Amino acid sequence: MFLSRSEPNGCDCNCWPARRAVMQVLRELDCEPIVVDRESLVPGQDWMEAISDGMGSAHGMLLIVSAHAIMSPHVQNELAMAELRNRHDGFPVMLLMLPEVDRDTLEKSRLGSLNPTRRQTVDWPDDGDLEAIRRDIAPQLELIRVGLNGSKVHHRVVHHLRDVDEPTLNRASATLGMPAEMLSPLIRHRVATGLLMERQSAPGNDPLRSALTELLPLQASTASRELIELSVTHARVPAADAARMHQTVQDEAPRVAVLPARFTDTARRYVHRVSEQPLPWDHFVAPITAGAGVLDGLVEGIRDFLEDQIDVYDDETLREHEHEFGPVVVIVPHPPDPDLVARLGAEFPVGILFLFVVDGALVGAAGPHTELEGLPEPREEEMNRTVRRFVRKYGTSWSN
Repeated sequence: MFLSRSEPNGCDCNCWPARRAVMQVLRELDCEPIVVDRESLVPGQDWMEAISDGMGSAHGMLLIVSAHAIMSPHVQNELAMAELRNRHDGFPVMLLMLPEVDRDTLEKSRLGSLNPTRRQTVDWPDDGDLEAIRRDIAPQLELIRVGLNGSKVHHRVVHHLRDVDEPTLNRASATLGMPAEMLSPLIRHRVATGLLMERQSAPGNDPLRSALTELLPLQASTASRELIELSVTHARVPAADAARMHQTVQDEAPRVAVLPARFTDTARRYVHRVSEQPLPWDHFVAPITAGAGVLDGLVEGIRDFLEDQIDVYDDETLREHEHEFGPVVVIVPHPPDPDLVARLGAEFPVGILFLFVVDGALVGAAGPHTELEGLPEPREEEMNRTVRRFVRKYGTSWSN
């Protein structure tokens, strides 16, 4: 956080105590205060250049509103720069109001033209209680952090929750065990975090299913369906298995993972989890023919899918596809015997991850593959059953 303030030497007001307190609180909340003053300047560095660099590296600005600050042309310039960034990328500005300045005085000052009272404000307590400051600033910092969260899945879930009313969100948040929060914009992020948190199914009153029942249906059936699939997939598929699959993608061909599971729907959810996107990587269940033609039939089925469904015809277009959209995942409901793996690796040396789905007793066969832990049978069944039931109830429309 860029710290904007004006502190004349020798003043006996709250300027310096407020600065020291804010810097302490920010650091305790894992936020680095950026302060530009004579001590921080590089020899020969221009003052405004230092301010511009400091603000450019910050994720927000905290303005200590003092009697000196509202008269300072430097603070006015800093607030104008922050306003410019706010228009382009939502750069947040927080105000810490010291007791000697009320909001009416602030509005009438040279800072009033920038409408500073539209910003989130924190009042300096009369007794200088740091805990009170921490309590008010912490949610604001958390909101900035979740805005920096690069997870497209998280932001997609937040987007789907945009029309859910706050009482419903608060009930769902409590059901998911998330901390209560009075800051309205933050509650949707809290609920999204709770929905996507890895958690085993619980007998009886399961928090995830209860929260989804509270939140659904959304206004659009497609949004309901996506919220169900993203939530259940991230909550039930082990993050450790997703990490193993992601590491396998970094390996040289043949890229092979083995999942002990009963259903290919389980494999599809594993693909969705490792994709870390609202939409999963392109994937399909490869056809397995009976008899001696398993290898040839499998290779032919993969080529047909690549050409007909995703316009991929050779190694070059497979590389392009992986670079732009992620690898194609071929789900193979068959044990990964060495001859089969070797042939697939030779036929498809780039752009494909092979995910073999086998009975748990067959996992462990020798071969160059990554073994996933999978889910115990009751948990696997619960995951797929939950998605089917909730999609059937909330994710379909009469037109479907």
